[in-house]
Amino acid sequence: MTERVIVDPITRIEGHLRIEAQMNGKRIDQVYSSGTMVRGIELILQGRDPRDAWAFTQRICGVCTLVHGIASVRAVEDALDYEIPANARLVRNLMIAAQFVHDHVMHFYHLHALDWVDVVSALDADPKATSELAQGLSKWPKASPGYFADMKKKLKGFVEAGQLGIFAKAYWGHPAYKLPPEANLMAVSHYLEALEWQRDVVKLHTIFGGKNPHPMFLVGGVPNPIDLNSDSAVNASKLAIVQNVIDRMRSFVDQVYVPDTIAVASFYKDWFERGKGLGNFLTFGDFPLGKTRHRPARPGQLVDSTGRHRGP
Repeated sequence: MTERVIVDPITRIEGHLRIEAQMNGKRIDQVYSSGTMVRGIELILQGRDPRDAWAFTQRICGVCTLVHGIASVRAVEDALDYEIPANARLVRNLMIAAQFVHDHVMHFYHLHALDWVDVVSALDADPKATSELAQGLSKWPKASPGYFADMKKKLKGFVEAGQLGIFAKAYWGHPAYKLPPEANLMAVSHYLEALEWQRDVVKLHTIFGGKNPHPMFLVGGVPNPIDLNSDSAVNASKLAIVQNVIDRMRSFVDQVYVPDTIAVASFYKDWFERGKGLGNFLTFGDFPLGKTRHRPARPGQLVDSTGRHRGP
C-alpha cells in the first residue's frame, strides 16, 4: 500500500525541518527533506555597511550564533585583504573553542539524548545502583546515592504534577528504549547538570565578546583587547575567570559527557551502521595559528597547515 508520511516539524534540532516519506508497505521508496523557514538575512543586509554584517548574520541562530559572526567577519576581511593581529586571532580561537565544546555537550544532552533515554523509566531506578554505575564510569563528585535519590524525587514531582515540559509527549516505555532504569536516571541527572554547565561556559563569550548570545565582533580584530593592567579590557582578573571556566568545562567533558556518550552508545550498537554512507569524512581544524587570511587558494596553489598560500 502506498502512503505518504509527513513529519513537520522535526523536533530537537537547531532550526526548522520537514520530512516527507513515500512508503511502499513498510518500505521507504523516496524521502524528501525541506527547510520550512526563511529568515531573510541576505535581504536584511542589502544596502548596509558590510562591517556591520556580523551583527545581523548572528541572528540566524541563538545557539550557534558565534560561528555565523566569525564567518561574516572573515568574509569581509577576505574581501578587504585584512590581516588581523595575533592577540585578536588568539581571542577568536578561544571563543570558537568554547563554542565547539559547548555545542557538542548541548547537542548530546539537550537535542538528541531524549531519543535514547527513557525519562519516565528513571523513576524505577535504584539510587544506590545508579551511584555504583556512575562511580564505575568516572570520578565525577556528584555520584552519591543521596544525590541520585534527590534527582529521582525531583523527577517524580515533575511527572506527578504533569509538568514534564520538554519531556512530555514522548514514547516513554517503548521497547526501542534500551537503557536500564539506573542508566536513565544517571543520564537525566546529567541532562539537568548540563543546563547549569552551559550557563557557566558562555561566560567566556561574555568576557571576550561582551555578551551571549550574539557576542560582539570587529572587522580587523576583536572589540575587547587584552591588557593585563586595564580595568576596562580583558585583564589578569578576567583571564583568571577564563582559566577557571575552562578547567570546569574540561572536568565535565572528561568525567560526564564522554563517559555518558560511551555508556549510552554501548546499548545501541545496532545503530552504528544505520544511515551510513561511504564512511569517509574530511575533517580539519578551525583555529588558525599563523597569519590569518581566509582567501581560497587558486587552482593549483598549495596551502600550508596554517592556511597560508604557498606556490604560484
